[in-house]
Amino acid sequence: MREAVSVFIDGASVGNPGPAGIGVVFLDAHGTTLAQLYKYIGDTTNNVAEYLALVYALQEALARGWMALTVRTDSELLAKQ
Repeated sequence: MREAVSVFIDGASVGNPGPAGIGVVFLDAHGTTLAQLYKYIGDTTNNVAEYLALVYALQEALARGWMALTVRTDSELLAKQ
């Protein structure tokens, strides 16, 4: 069995709504960066940006064959839903 990959996600907007972006970083069990991505996502709310960061992270993990993920977020909304 493969060890889980940790993925740290974040989304933010300047204004709410306003210009927004996402960031995603994947780390292996030793803390080595496996991949990172960031993207401008247009004008949207902070909550939408947080959710899109998760969606992009899951899509990227699937494309790379990483099936065991530990997701880390600072979004209380995401964590509780």
